[in-house]
Formats: sequence, structure tokens, C-alpha cells
Amino acid sequence: MTPETGTDVHPLDQHRDPSDAALVRGLAAEVATRYGGDLTRMRRANGYSNATWVGDGIAVRIAHTPVDMAHEVALVRALPREVGHPEILGEGTSEGHGWIVTREVRGQNLHEVWPSLTPAEQRRAIDQLWARTQIVHEAAASLETHVPSHGGFVPATLDDALAATGRAEVALGLSGAQQSRLRGIIEGYFETAPLVAQTINHGDLALMNALWDGEVVALLDFEFAVLGPAEIDLCRLVCEASVSDDGRRVEPEAGDAAVEIAARHMDPIHGPALIHGAAVLDQLRDLDISLGHDQTDDCVEDWRPCRLLNDLLDADGGYLAPLLGPHR
Repeated sequence: MTPETGTDVHPLDQHRDPSDAALVRGLAAEVATRYGGDLTRMRRANGYSNATWVGDGIAVRIAHTPVDMAHEVALVRALPREVGHPEILGEGTSEGHGWIVTREVRGQNLHEVWPSLTPAEQRRAIDQLWARTQIVHEAAASLETHVPSHGGFVPATLDDALAATGRAEVALGLSGAQQSRLRGIIEGYFETAPLVAQTINHGDLALMNALWDGEVVALLDFEFAVLGPAEIDLCRLVCEASVSDDGRRVEPEAGDAAVEIAARHMDPIHGPALIHGAAVLDQLRDLDISLGHDQTDDCVEDWRPCRLLNDLLDADGGYLAPLLGPHR
């Protein structure tokens, strides 16, 4: 195994055990070598649940924890070409850690390049990101055997969701009224989700999971793909376009574009309850991740998921206000 070089901790690994990060890097170096790459010449790309390096004509993505990527590989190979996912060159498991090697695609990570884009480019990027996502949605009939009904930020059961709710209530010190509203939103999602059409959601529709080269050229990382209401993807699209990295509402043209898209594609009856519930579930998952980091040096109220949960519990529904209608 190639040993970890240097002692600097990469920002993406700051909350990980150094020995675990070194193991993953060493495994990634071995995989890269098999496909003609040299990890020392490759750039670390964005991503949390997996570590990714890009360069030398390939991209190597490897799980931080022992997990198999076979289901994701099967899904990606079944995706329509128009989705733009990079060609898979190989996949496997090393010491339990699943990995995927894809061909390097020309372009920049959309999240990284986002601040340098003009408002018009940002709006176009949101439109194009959704267009590629829709291709996945429209192919649901041929893809659904590869995708589970839960995963990512979508818990398997209402009880699982309420357990996460309980942890959030303690961490945020929510009032009785806020607790009641939070539980009502979650219960509303689980009551209405079975009543609407189910589609294949990307499940992690973030700017960092797309590549930009003057336009959106690829949609990446389908590890959290999930069968469910389209509002699962729509809530992430609106959040990515309307909320800053530190969890504050912004009002760019891209946010307007995302709201317009959501308004067109939400279920006409149950859409508000579904998109509100999906957005809250998304932040509950991120809050659990933050709690797992034990960020004792930080004020809990400043954590991004805490800010967004409080925002979503406001009477107007926070950044989803344009989609929720009158006071709910």
C-alpha cells in the first residue's frame, strides 16, 4: 500500500481519524496506479462520504468507510447517456472500501466555480442541472430495480425520522411550539409521500455533484439515489440556489430559477407538504453528521443545518416560503 505522504490534513479530512484518512488515501493511490494514474499528481475533489481524486485522465472515488459500491455502479451503467455521467472504467473493493474509477471529464466542479459565474450563468446552470436530473426522473421505469425506497437523507420509517427529530430538539433547544411544528412537518411528509408518483431521485442534488464547462456537462455521484417523490430533488435544488455555504438566505437569479422549477414540478396537491418535509429531513441528516463530528469549538447555532432547520421552522417556511403558500 502506498503510505500517506506529508503530515498536512486535507480540509475534507479534518473531522476524520488521521489513520483512517491515510488508509483511504493509500488505497486510492493503489487503485489510481492500476489505471495509469499517480495520486501525487491528482487533485482532491469535493465530496464528504467518499474521497475523490481527479487527474491523469481518470477520477478515483473511494468510500471512507467499508461499503460496497456495486449498486451505484449498476445504476450508473443503466443511466441514459444524456445524464452525462463519466464513463466507468472499473470498480471494486479494497479492504472493504468500495471504489469506482471513471474517465476524467473536462470541466470544473460547479460548487467550486459558482462564485465566479455571472447571475445569468448561475441561472442557466440551475436550469441545466434540473434538465439532466429530469432525464433520470423520466427513466424511472427502467431504473427503479437499482434504487431503494430510502437512503441518504430519506429515512426508512417515520420512527427513524422521529428519532432524528428528537436529537435535533435537544441539540437546538427547541421550544414546545417548534417541536410540535417540526414533528408535524415530518409526519406530513410520511403521510403524503405514498400518495404521489414515485420517481428516481438523485438524492444528493448539490452543486458539487455537477461539472461545469461553460454549461453543465455532467451529473455525478448517485450513491444516494432513492425512489420517492420528486420533491426530494426539488428541495435540494432550491436550497443549493437560495442558501449560502454558511446557511444564510440569499436572493440570486438562480434562486428564482429554482423556485420556478419547483413550482412547475411539485405535486399540485401534496407538493408543499412534501418539499417542506424533504427539506427538513435533509437538514436533520446533516445535523446528525455535525453532531458526530463533536465540533466542541463551534457554537451549535452557527452550524449550517441548525440555521436552516430554524429557518424552515419559521412561520413562512424560510427559503421555501415562495412554495408553501399561506401560513401552514
